[in-house]
Amino acid sequence: MRAADFYAALGIDRAATQEEIRRAFRRLVRDLHPDGPAGRGADPERLHEVLEAYSVLSHADRRAVYDKALRRAEATSPLWVEFPRPSRPGWYVFDDPEMLRTLFHRWFP
Repeated sequence: MRAADFYAALGIDRAATQEEIRRAFRRLVRDLHPDGPAGRGADPERLHEVLEAYSVLSHADRRAVYDKALRRAEATSPLWVEFPRPSRPGWYVFDDPEMLRTLFHRWFP
């Protein structure tokens, strides 16, 4: 099961700066990419997880919405990480239409 916490996926603290996020992302991509040194450590599923985490945490607006959703999830259930992911990857955290409109305001009027 993949981690539901993007901060855990990148191995960083929730108070990490943009520079720390970028460094962690680059380190993980270098280690996990199949075109790396002789394909050593290649893990496409883990690489996809890291790319998904970075796509949210690297943008300040998306990160703020994600943090809000994370706090809401933690407040409602202390075991929220243990629940299985829905079949639509990438949207499981943003199941609230208001959050989707905030993230994708250009496409959702």
